[in-house]
Amino acid sequence: MSVFPREFPSAMLRATLALIPLTLVTACGGLPPSTATLSVHDFGPLEAVAPEQADFPLRSVEVVPAPWLASNAMVYRLVHVQPTRRQAFKDNRWAAQPAQLVELVLKRGLHAGESALPTGGCRLRVDLDEFYQRFDSSQASRGSIEARVALLAPRADQPLAVRAFTLDHVAPTPDAAGGVLALRAATLQLDRDIRDWLRGLDGRVGAGVRARCGA
Repeated sequence: MSVFPREFPSAMLRATLALIPLTLVTACGGLPPSTATLSVHDFGPLEAVAPEQADFPLRSVEVVPAPWLASNAMVYRLVHVQPTRRQAFKDNRWAAQPAQLVELVLKRGLHAGESALPTGGCRLRVDLDEFYQRFDSSQASRGSIEARVALLAPRADQPLAVRAFTLDHVAPTPDAAGGVLALRAATLQLDRDIRDWLRGLDGRVGAGVRARCGA
């Protein structure tokens, strides 16, 4: 007659089954890590942005993102397949929100805050509506930026001048890395275009931008 209780076989089986997941976890722990890595991008060195003092005091530059741009995602559209669908690269992202990257370039280029008293000087507001890589085919893409720019009076949100900018720059390669270079180039072009626009404002806005901004 067996000295073990009748339930021993089933109890032993349950104990054995309970050890299987632990064994699997231990075994998986010895596997090499995934080869997938996350690439984080910014605009790199900005030697191409030559600082230029505005002809009038400019107290601040603010770039405000549209709600759909308030993240670090690198967005693209397959216009030739689904033009209304926004997608994001899985293994690539920006080091900061696009608006913050654009703001850094504009502040560097315009020397904002260096020629105005704390309570004086006009303000530049940029509403960033689009910042994405556009694929017109599987082998051709470009970086696209859409922005609305307003020069605001020193002590109120009264716009002295406004203008919309749309820029496209061809990507050297149809991938995320190519999109980074294209959007960098488009941002640098936006900086140059805004500076050209500001230079041409004086004399066309009421009593002149220099007078209105406190120069």
